[in-house]
Amino acid sequence: MKIHRMLCATRREFAAATLAFGALAMPLHAQDAYPSDTVTLLIPWAAGGATDVAARAIQPTLAEQLGTDVIIKNVSGAAGTIGTAEAARARPDGYTVLVTSAGPVAVQPHLRKLPYDLDSFKPVGRVSLTPMLTMVPQDSPYNTIEELIAAAKENPGQITAGSSGAGTLPHLAILALNKAAGIELKHIPFQGSNAAIKELLGGTVALFSDQSQSAPKYELNGLLAWSGERLEEYPDVPTMKDLGYDIEMGNWIGVFVPLDTPEEIATALNEALNNTLNDPEVLQNFADLLLAPSPTSIEEFDAFARANYEFSREMLQDAGLVQ
Repeated sequence: MKIHRMLCATRREFAAATLAFGALAMPLHAQDAYPSDTVTLLIPWAAGGATDVAARAIQPTLAEQLGTDVIIKNVSGAAGTIGTAEAARARPDGYTVLVTSAGPVAVQPHLRKLPYDLDSFKPVGRVSLTPMLTMVPQDSPYNTIEELIAAAKENPGQITAGSSGAGTLPHLAILALNKAAGIELKHIPFQGSNAAIKELLGGTVALFSDQSQSAPKYELNGLLAWSGERLEEYPDVPTMKDLGYDIEMGNWIGVFVPLDTPEEIATALNEALNNTLNDPEVLQNFADLLLAPSPTSIEEFDAFARANYEFSREMLQDAGLVQ
């Protein structure tokens, strides 16, 4: 009997020790239903930029939807790749969430060797999609995109087009227009959109493609819309599709988590994000910021991001910029 009691006690102690060890071995958050701790929105850009402003516009409502605190962490540098690399290395538990524009995930991986790629992430959903618009100053000699293309064909390499930097969306727009129309615009990069617009207004460059809200803000004329349909505010401005080119481009902001994040966590984040983007207060905030909310399913955003990634690779490869 004494031996039997000793064996039973040993088994009970072993079982308790096993359970205790298992609990210690589990990731901290895995013991509770998601989310059970603060969620960090990692922004790979400095505070005050477009992506940061959009993230702060959704932050309070997203916290309500998730039922937990949501904080913002800005990790800027190297065209957004430093913060994006940090997000890729994060524990895949849904508590570090990347909120980024297209560049760091769909463009920069083609331009340089990075410790991550688009496949390092699991898509969650899209926050916003703002159409691109090719713009010229009001005193420009080009009144239509057809006039500009005709002049570019007559003077290859002579008409200048500004961008906010090599590999940015405005640069991709130049490459896409060159390829589609069979022209050769001379690319002149600047440090950011504000600098490019300043040089456009000063006459250093002839045209610049950027988010459509820049046109009324700086009193610029729109020549070409890169949206699927004509923009409501610019009904007379043709799209690339009107010209016979099946190309759409826009400034987008999306949400990603590390690749190995469980599907149920990505689904919970997608649901919370989409509910946030349909909240009346958030909609008003976006309207004030001239942002267009663009909720998607996980599958829709996955297809969208991959199409952007491949489009960027094709344009940059044609230009001899792919590393």
